[in-house]
Amino acid sequence: MKTKYLLLPTAAIIILVVATFGCSAQPQGSTETPTTVTAAAGIPAAGSYQPESACDHPYYPRRAGTKKQTGSNGSIITETTAISGDVTNATATVTTTSSDGVDVKIYRCSSDGIFLTEWKSYNGDKQIMSTLSYSGLFFPPAEQFRIGEKWEYSIVTHKELGGGWIESETKRSCTVAGLSSVQYRSKNVDALRVNCVNEVKDLKASDETALQDYFDLYIFYYVYGVGMVGYQFSQ
Repeated sequence: MKTKYLLLPTAAIIILVVATFGCSAQPQGSTETPTTVTAAAGIPAAGSYQPESACDHPYYPRRAGTKKQTGSNGSIITETTAISGDVTNATATVTTTSSDGVDVKIYRCSSDGIFLTEWKSYNGDKQIMSTLSYSGLFFPPAEQFRIGEKWEYSIVTHKELGGGWIESETKRSCTVAGLSSVQYRSKNVDALRVNCVNEVKDLKASDETALQDYFDLYIFYYVYGVGMVGYQFSQ
């Protein structure tokens, strides 16, 4: 089994261009002391966000038809293509289109938080990845999303690879680590900083020599009423 470790001595800063909200963000230092998020145009006051469904989380908003563009040239487009349910229980379908194909993720949402229940990938009209199982919490409820909160989830997928196939488990462990100052619409605001470790472990494959086990380290930045405004990852 091959093992690849991606560490984070230095990190690449990814600027998210969010078409729906018209924002960009860049991490600029950090502080461990909880403070009130600085007011800026377009950011709802704490406690004022009115969700349209259980999947419309103030730190992870999902409303039907909303889009965001990421990547250096905005070539990756993520859209909430369907919402069903109410503010108590809901399901959201989120589609990401890029040069690699189309990813479709289905989330189940309730007062317990957000659960990623299905992850599918397509190459043209052909489905090349499906979900075998999942466990754990993908994103905690709003009242628990505060400094010190920890959670983890796992999803097992089957993917077609040319003439073969592979089954892999992706585990994510996250911690709300503190606050960082970020720019939003040319103003500095405090974003909750979330540190996550992703472990991808290949379980079995048509070619057993292709099995790998590797880690990715991420830092995500979330602003109340806006969602994720930027992230860092190891290269």
